[in-house]
Amino acid sequence: MIEVRDYSDTDLDSVNEILKEAFNEVKRNFKNNNFRELVICVDGKVAGYLLMTRILNPIKEKFYYLVDYVCVSSNYRRMGLGRKLMDEVYSIAKDNNAIYIQLTSSRYREAAHKLYLSCGYVKRDSDIFRKDILWY
Repeated sequence: MIEVRDYSDTDLDSVNEILKEAFNEVKRNFKNNNFRELVICVDGKVAGYLLMTRILNPIKEKFYYLVDYVCVSSNYRRMGLGRKLMDEVYSIAKDNNAIYIQLTSSRYREAAHKLYLSCGYVKRDSDIFRKDILWY
């Protein structure tokens, strides 16, 4: 059985395995009302993770969602799990009257790019600039 549900603190170890594999990152149990974390489970085992942040566009005076850390364990890829996570993001955003969903993806994540395009996302002609303040 495949189930998409909200992240629970008991998912931390499984999510960290997936994040480590996909991004060489780990998460801590940080709480914020603007974050929504989803996991996708296969037969009760966490197989994927996604973080979405609700952000106010102050010019349009409407909210949008920024999606980060879309990842599926290599043991569960090619099963349509990434699409199910992205479909859930769309449903949540639509139900909450968001004006759009935005995400970024590194150039080398070609499989992710195919997923996003197949889900109806449009690649924008833009560059992302960032200046790090804290080094980990």
